[in-house]
Amino acid sequence: MQNVTPSLMDILVFRLSLLKPLIFLELFFETDATSQKILTMLSDLTRSLNELRDEVRAIRNTGSNESVDAGVLLLDLPLHNIEELNHAEAALQSQEANKAMVRRFALIGGTTLEVRVRRVMAYAITNELASVLNWAGKKTKDQTKQKRAFKDTALCRCIFDGLTQQLGADSMSEFVFAQAVQKWLRYAPDRLGGAGRTSSIPIPE
Repeated sequence: MQNVTPSLMDILVFRLSLLKPLIFLELFFETDATSQKILTMLSDLTRSLNELRDEVRAIRNTGSNESVDAGVLLLDLPLHNIEELNHAEAALQSQEANKAMVRRFALIGGTTLEVRVRRVMAYAITNELASVLNWAGKKTKDQTKQKRAFKDTALCRCIFDGLTQQLGADSMSEFVFAQAVQKWLRYAPDRLGGAGRTSSIPIPE
């Protein structure tokens, strides 16, 4: 019998034939992983679209409720200065006006609690007014003037009641609410273009 010595090409072809199943498996798993990433991205996108749809619906409802409450709550939001805030405080002593304001705030949505607080605050007061307020009314070392305490206002209570009405009574503590409001008020001067703080924390809008 004649001895057959395999050529280099024969060896390469044989080895490639062994590699084919491995290459197929690698491509399969790579494709499967890519598919999972795509599905995850689609799921996230769908959730974001649903949240956006809810927020648009809430904004539309806010507009319709404002027209319904116009005879009860004669306030144009956002408030721009202390005089307008004083007028609002006087109006909110009425139980009907207070309830109308709570209903208004309860319709403002957001993806997280902090986002909801920021949106409600921006809806209620301007940065100009926020710049002369802080949570407790205390004068801090970097302030030259005494600021008014926001926590003592009827407007603050309406915002808190509106958020808890929307999210549920057990979904938000007063402490968590206070922290979110403090942060938003603190950066009001920066949002107006004042001197920046020595911090890398983004300025809440």
